[in-house]
Amino acid sequence: MSNRNLLIVFVTCLTVFFAGKLLRNSRSASFDPVVVAVDTSQIDRIKFVAGGPTQSEFELVRVDSTWEAVQGNIKVKLEPSARKAVLTSLAGLNANRVVTKDVSKYPEFEIDDTQASKVMVWQGKKQVAELAIGGFRFNQQAQTASTYVRKGDKPEVYLIDGFAGLALKARFEQFRDKKLVKSDAEDLTSLEWVNSTGYKQKIQKEDGGWYYAGMEAVDSTSFKTYLGALVNAQGADFSDRTSTQGLTLAEKLTLYGNNMNEPTIITAFQSPDTIAPFLIHSTDNPEAIFNSDSAGLYKKIFSDLRQFWPDGQ
Repeated sequence: MSNRNLLIVFVTCLTVFFAGKLLRNSRSASFDPVVVAVDTSQIDRIKFVAGGPTQSEFELVRVDSTWEAVQGNIKVKLEPSARKAVLTSLAGLNANRVVTKDVSKYPEFEIDDTQASKVMVWQGKKQVAELAIGGFRFNQQAQTASTYVRKGDKPEVYLIDGFAGLALKARFEQFRDKKLVKSDAEDLTSLEWVNSTGYKQKIQKEDGGWYYAGMEAVDSTSFKTYLGALVNAQGADFSDRTSTQGLTLAEKLTLYGNNMNEPTIITAFQSPDTIAPFLIHSTDNPEAIFNSDSAGLYKKIFSDLRQFWPDGQ
């Protein structure tokens, strides 16, 4: 091959190389991996709308120096760790790549209007971001997670690596206080129980052991196990009710102890729901009422206590 031909081949290859590089750089320059470009310290309100048939919604709202989770008339003070987790997830939405711009493929990624959850962000009165959060995928073999996300009315569907996208498919219940007892088991000194007929039982602590009111000893090891379960008990199914007024009492448990401003009263009410026939309420968490079947929260608090009564009632 002549030198002239070699030069032509070399120039052609060089042209192809730089053209490809220029094209890649152009694509790279047009792809912005940052999904939400806002200063999270300036965010004042975040609205969540669930995907699917419920379309339930709630908001996280800054109130002076604290935050609240709000749904209808229910307001819950947000723990700083919960607020930080949401804002960190927003800031961590960095796209891996665009998977499609084709609207007809949205259902495949659960990013269409009927399936996707929505997240809207405000700074003051100005809305600064709107996201659609689609399907979550977890690769069991590689132990990797990803979520599909779309920005506002833009057609691009982004693949977001990690759990940040999933964290934004939030539900109001996850921000609510689920505990029924705020005291430590070691601080409790006596328990009084009464049922709807007025039948009562009392167990109290004396010299490090637990006794019936008549001073008959209780199996302290088993009772401490019960107390541990009691103070760690959490409700899972919040009732839509906001008051216990008008409900019929089933059982009541009153806890006394050290480092308590007042006794904790946990009450079980009868519910017309045949699947979850009890409604559980605690004065340590007055804003919450929990649904319970006979094997769930009700059992942990009331049924498991009856094993310590002398007559087992």
